Amino acid sequence: MRYFIIPIFVPHLGCPHQCIFCNQRNITGVSDPATTPNLLEETVSLYLETWGKKDGFKTQIAFYGGSFTGLDLELQKSLLSRAHNFISRGEVSSIRISTRPDYIDSEIVSLLEDYGVDTVELGVQSMADRVLTLSGRGHTSADVEMAVETIKGYDLELGLQIMPGLPGDTPDLIMNTVDKIIKIGPDFVRIYPTLVIKDTPLEKLYLRGGFLPMTLDEAVSICKNALVKFKIADIPVIRLGLQSTPELERQGTIIAGPYHPSFRHLVESAIFFDMAERLIEKSPLYDERLTFRVTSEDYSYFCGQKNGNIAKLKERYKKKDIKVIREMDVKKGTLELVTDSSTFCIDHRKLIN
Repeated sequence: MRYFIIPIFVPHLGCPHQCIFCNQRNITGVSDPATTPNLLEETVSLYLETWGKKDGFKTQIAFYGGSFTGLDLELQKSLLSRAHNFISRGEVSSIRISTRPDYIDSEIVSLLEDYGVDTVELGVQSMADRVLTLSGRGHTSADVEMAVETIKGYDLELGLQIMPGLPGDTPDLIMNTVDKIIKIGPDFVRIYPTLVIKDTPLEKLYLRGGFLPMTLDEAVSICKNALVKFKIADIPVIRLGLQSTPELERQGTIIAGPYHPSFRHLVESAIFFDMAERLIEKSPLYDERLTFRVTSEDYSYFCGQKNGNIAKLKERYKKKDIKVIREMDVKKGTLELVTDSSTFCIDHRKLIN
């Protein structure tokens, strides 16, 4: 199901913790949260008047930015009630909330379901307890497992968010987190490589020399492996990297870390580069031209940003020309290498043995 999201931000409300990486105003670009029922109604009505209903999309009010189920219970009910009014009138299909794993129990989930919530996202960040402790999360991996078990007892869609590269993280721990998330089996995942944001405890730690963020190349490599694993498990990764906002792009907001406004494109392109290398290495090629076939959807990923993949392949394999043909009959996520005598094919599932 594709969603048309109407975002309602509640930055840091309902959360007594100061996670080491968190500055919600800079991350979301929102400093004045929509916390009053009247303001919520105005925001949703404005979106509906501007955009209307989109064919093929499910319209959803989404509470982002804070730990929704940590809000005062009466405020939760008031916000949910006003949001549910739009469902009752047929203007909105459902509600989505984001919260912490330790702010979930059966009573809370039952309340959410009663008010038309059908998607719950949990900020997991890591399944390594040491990483969670060093990051000031205030919950454990066991809390995640209990929250997931509770949510799965209801007819709700479950999303999990992870943050590779937190203090104490390693490539092995990140992949272990990915494996545990796959075992849990959420409906979708978001991956946010850790950034050093201005006015956070992580900025202070970084400036003291106590934290070294991943480079962009490291983040792409790690997220490439994670994305392939999630693809193999048929778990959609609906976001890779923080969404670009004017606040986030403002000079001085991001102090350090692997930020790129098209981070997902870099990761998908890295996957296709690996696929191309596998094909070249297993095929007997002696001519100076390589001819690949991909679906139109994957054409940009295969070529890479500014045709970077094409340039690297030419240089590495000493080819004068690389031809890329867009074909409707090639499966999404698949790459073909065509020679005079045969066609070699690979998909992302072959990248992990």
